[in-house]
Amino acid sequence: MSIDLIAAIAFLAGIAGFVAIATALPPLLERYRRRFASGVGRDLGRAFVFIDAGRLLLAHLVVVAALTILVAWSSGSVAPAVVVAIALAAVPRLAMLVLRRQRRRRFRLQIPELIDLIAGGLRAGHGLAVVTSQLAGRMSPPASQELALMQREQRMGVRFDEALAGLARRMPLEETVLLVTALRLGANAGGDMAQTLESLAAAVRRKLALEGKVRALTAQGRLQAWVMGLLPFAMLALLAFVEPGMVDMLLDTGPGRAVCAYVLLSEAIGIAFIRRIVTVDI
Repeated sequence: MSIDLIAAIAFLAGIAGFVAIATALPPLLERYRRRFASGVGRDLGRAFVFIDAGRLLLAHLVVVAALTILVAWSSGSVAPAVVVAIALAAVPRLAMLVLRRQRRRRFRLQIPELIDLIAGGLRAGHGLAVVTSQLAGRMSPPASQELALMQREQRMGVRFDEALAGLARRMPLEETVLLVTALRLGANAGGDMAQTLESLAAAVRRKLALEGKVRALTAQGRLQAWVMGLLPFAMLALLAFVEPGMVDMLLDTGPGRAVCAYVLLSEAIGIAFIRRIVTVDI
């Protein structure tokens, strides 16, 4: 086979590959855009962060493309660039997860104060709906945002117990479930709801204080998990600076990759054991 024929076949194969990528890329991007808008946009709305999902997607794609090209150009290899692209693709979901956890943690710390204020309003003779409406303007976020959302739902015709159920779905916490259950039972069955809520607030405060003590006592174990997890990567970076040839042997040879895989597996098992030890259910 002549060189000209090989060159012609390679040229035609390149054109065919380019056409295939150009044909398949727009539908894939459109599917990713819809999933991004429906997932991240919904999570942003639930977190009361009002940012256009389309602009956020555009900024995300620009950052991913720029860092991927930079890594490929600086390393001279495609594999690290692919790893960086995959890691950056998961950043929005991880950011939403962190934002959701922080918001739930702040709301959880506000629950004792919220319960006390509701109990005080009930002792003053106000109705439950009136008390929650007043607290929506007095408390700080995220409790004020959730109470204001409950008020908007009731103005649109949603019943009060259904609005409480919506609060429990948005904040799936044990303390929220207890509060919603107490309010729904008190609204339907009657009784001294203020006394029940005050007892619940005291119990929640004791539980939060005990959890704080447990976290303080297990802080050293969590720190050990972080140190153990980051130490191999720090040593790899130091080794790359001091002796780059050894890093090439680790990453470019079969035995070296096997050693890296064993280290990562051992790290994962050790971190899982430490998390299991320092996790105390209260």
